[in-house]
Amino acid sequence: MNITAGMILNRRNLFLLLASTMTVLAGATLAPALPGMKEAFGNHAGAEFWVKMILSAPGLVIAMSAPFAGRLVDRKSKKAILVASMILYGLTGVSGYFLSHSLVLILAGRLGLGIAVAGVMVATVTIAGEYFEGPEFGVFMGLQAGFSSIGGVVFLAFSGLLADVHWNIPFLIYAFAFLVLPGILIFLNDKNTITGVRPEPALDPVPARRSLYTCYILGFCEVFMLYMIPLHYPFYAGEFQSVSSSETGISMAVMLLIVALVSMNYHRYAKAARYQSLHALGFLVVGVGFAVMGLTANYAVAILGLMISGVGFGIVRPNLIVWLFSFTDPARRGRAMGGVTTSFFLAQFAAPILSQPVISMYGPGTTFAIMAGLSILLSFCLYLAPRWRPTETPQVA
Repeated sequence: MNITAGMILNRRNLFLLLASTMTVLAGATLAPALPGMKEAFGNHAGAEFWVKMILSAPGLVIAMSAPFAGRLVDRKSKKAILVASMILYGLTGVSGYFLSHSLVLILAGRLGLGIAVAGVMVATVTIAGEYFEGPEFGVFMGLQAGFSSIGGVVFLAFSGLLADVHWNIPFLIYAFAFLVLPGILIFLNDKNTITGVRPEPALDPVPARRSLYTCYILGFCEVFMLYMIPLHYPFYAGEFQSVSSSETGISMAVMLLIVALVSMNYHRYAKAARYQSLHALGFLVVGVGFAVMGLTANYAVAILGLMISGVGFGIVRPNLIVWLFSFTDPARRGRAMGGVTTSFFLAQFAAPILSQPVISMYGPGTTFAIMAGLSILLSFCLYLAPRWRPTETPQVA
């Protein structure tokens, strides 16, 4: 039995991996329901923008909550924070189904969901950081990224089918949190439960701080680009031909399946290059995929571009956290993860705000082409930047 299969079959690890799928379920799962939601609230001014904010608004709350969640995780029981966050997640997630008569109330529930996601995301990764070290942590993070993407495959495909029945039914998928919760209660434990406040590490050198902030910036860029797909691809697909919600959901699900397959093999190709080089390669592939998507007039070719971008996201997704934890003091990984979570979800919140004016002016195709250029430029900047050596970098957070 190989190491990846062994990790998955371990019940503790399995439920930790299942908990990690909550983050992708929080956002992109509702993407197939957006057109139906827009039609239902068509009498509201700026309906398309506000419906997209239903998808992205939790990002602002997560960005604000994650630093506090990180500090709690470094000082309190990680398991207790994860359990409380999962309960809040389930309650606020399904609320959209019962409050579907009001756009304002749906948005309020989504904001509550943001607090829950911050706790889940920070707690799951820092718990994993206690269970695994070195190459094993890289294997687990590849599996976590893969499970998140596979969760996206299942949730998106299922959501598309449910959205064809009625746009509000996909909100019930959030009840999945209550199915995972018993396994968390039974099988997970805090390896190093904190009974007091840990001493603060010594002042960190400037070069190490730069590495930390680099990871934050790269996390923002990754999620901003990724979120262009659930936000705009459903509307972009409609420009080629009549495409149903289920077809849109399936195409995005296949892209996430590719992300999963690449991520789950992270430990195989990570040995061949440094973190920085892997990130440069990942953003280059994302840029190529977006270019194919944005510059074609053929729907089948656009789907091909979507799949290519999935390969790039599969490379950068696990690489970022392994990179981050390679130089972060274990006593402050919660705070480091809180910072990168803030970067992730600031990008999620900013995506519709920054991209909608470009969409309105140039359309989704040109917008994807512009993002392709930015992604390729970022790739070359990473490739040409001075090489960072993890073995020579002091641990920070």
